[in-house]
Amino acid sequence: MTRSALPIVAALALALGAGCGDDAEAQFKQDYNEAVRPLSMLGDDVAASLGGAEGQSNRAIARRFGELADRFERTRRNLSRLDPPADTGDEFAGLVTSLKRTVADLRAVARAAKDGDPAEAAEASRALVETGQRVRRAEDAFQDAVD
Repeated sequence: MTRSALPIVAALALALGAGCGDDAEAQFKQDYNEAVRPLSMLGDDVAASLGGAEGQSNRAIARRFGELADRFERTRRNLSRLDPPADTGDEFAGLVTSLKRTVADLRAVARAAKDGDPAEAAEASRALVETGQRVRRAEDAFQDAVD
């Protein structure tokens, strides 16, 4: 290959590489949106479950919050399988960690209901609300880092 052809080949390789990066970023965004889609419904379901717990048996409450924890765990697991853009790793890790904490808080509410401990249920519910706010902040921070 001649010396004059090297810059052209290098420019072509850069252009193709940039295109692949754009494709990878577009694929990540698509995969991310698919993975987090359940979060809005889950948030609504948690709020409805917290508000509608009165009048339900402890067993029903425990089962409902256990199911919510399982759904959040699936979402967290789906997210953790993604490979975020390199410069967003800290924000992505913060989001995944906040979802892990949400799962733990949901399981704490379920456990308190199963044990019939209203004081512990109230404390776990407060923690869950705070964690929900952290999830929103973490998601916003990650979105800002990606954009």
